Amino acid sequence: MIDTIAPLVPWAGLALAVAAWMAAVSAVHAWRSAPGRRAGRTGRVAWALVAVALASTAAFVAITRPPRLTGRDLGLPEIVIVSDVAALTDRGQAIPVRRYADPAAERSVPTGYEGRAILAGGAEALSNCHGWVFTGGRYAIAAENVDAILRDNGYERVAAPGLHDLIVYRDAAGRPVHTGLVKAVGADGFILVESKWGALRVFWHTPDDQGYSTRYDFWHSDRGGHLLEIVRRAGAAGHPRAATS
Repeated sequence: MIDTIAPLVPWAGLALAVAAWMAAVSAVHAWRSAPGRRAGRTGRVAWALVAVALASTAAFVAITRPPRLTGRDLGLPEIVIVSDVAALTDRGQAIPVRRYADPAAERSVPTGYEGRAILAGGAEALSNCHGWVFTGGRYAIAAENVDAILRDNGYERVAAPGLHDLIVYRDAAGRPVHTGLVKAVGADGFILVESKWGALRVFWHTPDDQGYSTRYDFWHSDRGGHLLEIVRRAGAAGHPRAATS
């Protein structure tokens, strides 16, 4: 019974919000045209209906907004530093790499994202989202290194993304929190994103149907792919050299 009713809740919320705003607009119009003493009573009713309309709109937004993804949702295991390997940017900057300790990735869509995200599969839990984009899923890369990679590898922010461009999600301070790839673009601004959610698998979703941030921008580079060169360090204090595997 609950499974049958649940999909109808957002539509009911939308209907309530629309009805509340129609009633509020009608009441405000009546208040502005009401004479004298009657205007006071009509005004109080009008503003009460406006408050109801605002509350119902806020409730509708809360119901339809994708839930925030927590560390538990993302199945984040212990992360291990890979000390003998680094990823090189095009300017030669060595980016530290990591791996999740548990290589078993959850195969299901997180609760609240049924109908919002499609499980694409194709990845174990060795990498996070940034590592999926920049190392092909072999390693995890820390979020604080993303902007350095964008700068060193000649990325430019674009308003209208093309196929295979990057999407970078940011927190309120502008710091990267999630990255993905643009897999498809279509009419009326449609964009399909492919991204890895923490230690979970890879998902297809629209830019807004994820639990990381509502702030994001798109990036393009002419370098022909997003992968960094993986190198092995010759020693703890030595220079990195190209990996053979």
